[in-house]
Amino acid sequence: MENKMKRYTQNIVDKIVQVAKEENKQLLDIAKNDLNSKIGIFHMPELAFAYECGKQIMQNANEIFESNIPKWCREAPLKDAGPSDLVFEFSDNTKIVIEFKMRDTVDAYIGDINKLEKLKDEKYIKLFCAIVDTYKKDLPYDGRIKTIDDDERTEQLYLNSFRTNQTWYESEVYGLVGIWKVNSLVK
Repeated sequence: MENKMKRYTQNIVDKIVQVAKEENKQLLDIAKNDLNSKIGIFHMPELAFAYECGKQIMQNANEIFESNIPKWCREAPLKDAGPSDLVFEFSDNTKIVIEFKMRDTVDAYIGDINKLEKLKDEKYIKLFCAIVDTYKKDLPYDGRIKTIDDDERTEQLYLNSFRTNQTWYESEVYGLVGIWKVNSLVK
């Protein structure tokens, strides 16, 4: 089952990245209109992104999970950790739990990693996804990314960027998509 879950996790990572790039492209297409010229991926609310990822994963469930189709839960309360943005629960009670952050601060990122780390059961696969707003000069590593990479509980699964629009800064901004597996430290 471990190899299957690794494959499912990689398939989920691939789908999240695809959703981020497609949403950004759609929003950039809308941005061609002068009144909406500054919208890109960061125009999308965090929970809307989590929902769209869940929907796209489930619309492609046979491709992602083969015949082992999980239950799709959003904002699901989990023992010891409170509600989680996106959960896929399998018939054997294994769960893939994903927390998302859009922009935000390193403290908010660490808060979600702490939350995921509280899920100690070995039946949890825990993922953290951040779409970080960063300048070209800070690619590929924004300080927030370095902090997550340096955390001994995290294992980077994906890191890449794309140009986007936004309304906060005058400089060109990129959406840096990072996805990490979160492991519980043995104590």
